[in-house]
Amino acid sequence: MSPGYCCFVLQLCPERYKRWKRLYRQCGRYGGGKPGPKQAPHALLNQERQKIVELACTEGYADLSHRQLSVVASEQGVVEAGASSFYRVMKQAELQCAIERRRVNPQQKPEVKAERANEVWSWDLTYIKLGSFFVYLFAIIDVYSRKIVGWHLSFNAKVDSMKKAWDNALSNERLLGVATAPEFPVALSDHGVQMAKKMAKKFFRDLGIKQLFARYQTPTDNAWIESWFRILKYDWLRYQDYVSFDELKVMLETFIHYYNNKRYHGSIGYVTPSQMHNGEAEAILDERAKRKAEARIIRLEVNRKLKTQKQLGKAA
Repeated sequence: MSPGYCCFVLQLCPERYKRWKRLYRQCGRYGGGKPGPKQAPHALLNQERQKIVELACTEGYADLSHRQLSVVASEQGVVEAGASSFYRVMKQAELQCAIERRRVNPQQKPEVKAERANEVWSWDLTYIKLGSFFVYLFAIIDVYSRKIVGWHLSFNAKVDSMKKAWDNALSNERLLGVATAPEFPVALSDHGVQMAKKMAKKFFRDLGIKQLFARYQTPTDNAWIESWFRILKYDWLRYQDYVSFDELKVMLETFIHYYNNKRYHGSIGYVTPSQMHNGEAEAILDERAKRKAEARIIRLEVNRKLKTQKQLGKAA
């Protein structure tokens, strides 16, 4: 098959094929460099390049980036060119510094190992719609037992509201006003404004409470309180009717009492959070397993008797 016939089938100019072949013999490749003319027809003029350099060296614009400088030049009617053209001219004139990208260390996942009650508390806030505006709920959950140890409902999301929730939690767990120095829990939270403010950090530091932060944009690191908010909103609150702040507060108090004392939690073996928190879970689970074993023995005896009676009836 001749090259001429192949060019005819591919609709390729024979002269282009010969040029490619000649280039390959000279430099080992079929094409050289960037396609197109060596100088673009719309390339910047020399006087425009000079104006860009002069503008970049002006004291008032020396700190601007090439993108900002291109906008300034356009607004002032100096040069009409794109940011990439400004970048090339400034780089050629050694006015564009190389960008040093800061190496970002990967975020470390917080180590949360709760082996007893009041060792790690996970906390956060969420908003609840009330009429035409929102109210804010601060809640604190014990990671070990899943018990809501403290909460506070407020019209704002300020640090003072957060402090009230923590005061309630510490009082409920009798960690304030005791004779001996209590061992305070670790405060696990995300990097929200209320958690990372200087006032909040000072509050925890004065109490001797260590703060532990989740990774940025990683709600699974603080999944305990996030899961509880989901239960509150989607399994209960959306089915309730309330029109005032006081009604909502009473409903929350009722639900939290039900959640802590009557709702069986799957993550802790289907005991209530209060039973887990008070150290009753192990005995309850042992008693539950014992009853199941006794029921199994009774079923075996009854089924064996029924089977024997059926065999005797067939023999008769």
